[in-house]
Amino acid sequence: MRRYETILIAHVDLSEDELTSLIARYSAIITGQKGILVKVERWGKRRLAYLIRKQARGFYILIDYAGESTAVNELERNLKINDKILKFMTVLKDGAVDPAALEKEIAESAQKTEKKEEAREAAPETPPAAAPVERLAPEAAEIQQTAPEKTTTDVKGDH
Repeated sequence: MRRYETILIAHVDLSEDELTSLIARYSAIITGQKGILVKVERWGKRRLAYLIRKQARGFYILIDYAGESTAVNELERNLKINDKILKFMTVLKDGAVDPAALEKEIAESAQKTEKKEEAREAAPETPPAAAPVERLAPEAAEIQQTAPEKTTTDVKGDH
């Protein structure tokens, strides 16, 4: 079993429901090919470095998983077919992966996300009041400028 990472850029006009179904479909492909899905991260909407299919923005999604090459081939075949996917890239992260270590990593990441969600729910909804801005005295606000030093250079030639 090998560990892979696939980054895909989806069309920016997709709704939240369409993105969720898109991620669920590709996750099902990985698990259907006896792969282990480690994590799926939504990186959000970002500006593209260059136009892709006349689009200047895209929605980035990272899929981290472990599996055999058949899982990667099937995932990439489906990504090529889908018109909602602007671009994708799969990278081999690790050549040999221990499934027990993956399960442990998945459990740890799940605990971290639970803690983040609990902290987000416990945080107050209103932002803290901003500290008052102190105004500088006019004398302190002025910037002292010094005249540049005159330098002379030796120039050879007909002047």
